[in-house]
Amino acid sequence: MYVVRERKPFLSYKLFENTLADNVPGLCVTRQFPDKVREAFELKDTRILWLSHTPGKDHHNPTSIGTLATIISSFIERYDRCVVLIDGLEYLVINNGFQQVLRFAEHINEQVMQSRSTVLIPISPNAFSEKELALLERNVEVIQQPALSVGLEKDLMNLIDQYR
Repeated sequence: MYVVRERKPFLSYKLFENTLADNVPGLCVTRQFPDKVREAFELKDTRILWLSHTPGKDHHNPTSIGTLATIISSFIERYDRCVVLIDGLEYLVINNGFQQVLRFAEHINEQVMQSRSTVLIPISPNAFSEKELALLERNVEVIQQPALSVGLEKDLMNLIDQYR
């Protein structure tokens, strides 16, 4: 499991997108509207769960964190190798409290350790206290935003050029 420290989850989505390109099954859990995510990234036919209080197909109530853990665990168990992106940890904390979200992250981490799968969790470091960050990052790999590869830098420059 990887915690990706970044204010906006661009790098996490690019890592997710690159893994999907290798024909690895993926599941995206996000606070962002699914159509916008599909417009911005090449996610093929990846299932996107939208963290929202609004009922609907593939909408998931953010207070139902136990059900979300079950969905993610089942997805990881179903495949020999898969990738899961959990974008919206801060929103889960707002709706459930830090301790419950920490237990959720630890549960998912235990599942992924027993598999060849990858879980990416982008977090904005400013949204957490130093102690909370230390607890979240204790048993995972941490990726810092500035460590961009040349390919990602090109993608970033192309994106910037589109808005000039």
